[in-house]
Amino acid sequence: MLVCPCGSGNDFLQCCQPIITGDCLPTSCEQLMRSRYTAFTLGDASYLWQTHHPDYRQGDAPQPSTKEDLGQWEKLQIIFSCDFKDDQTGIVEFKAHYREQGQRQILHERSNFKKVNERWFYTDGEFAPKALARNSACPCGSGKKFKQCCNKS
Repeated sequence: MLVCPCGSGNDFLQCCQPIITGDCLPTSCEQLMRSRYTAFTLGDASYLWQTHHPDYRQGDAPQPSTKEDLGQWEKLQIIFSCDFKDDQTGIVEFKAHYREQGQRQILHERSNFKKVNERWFYTDGEFAPKALARNSACPCGSGKKFKQCCNKS
């Protein structure tokens, strides 16, 4: 078994590979986030481009790349994830651990996602976001406190 780079603990062949190859679609924004992280580890810039919402893309489609072009990614840590009540938008907050020029780095982002025609897309994100307070309203729109909704672990 080849463990999937996304950190799910599942076999890559049953986890992110079918999503990246287009054999199936992600069913949640978190599943898209995990597959995008895996694409970074594989150097698959084409998949990253295809899953970036067209209204938010900048520049032209990328040229084929290698793993080295996209950095040395080591670990994905999902902080929280929620699909909003409308089932058309969602948020995933994560930390991606990587090495750049031998130095350990952490990319901390709260990413926004949008579903169009039953397909999830990454739109944009906020780097190093301020932590959501446990007693604040959940961003998913459920009306519940964050600690009782998407932050439940």
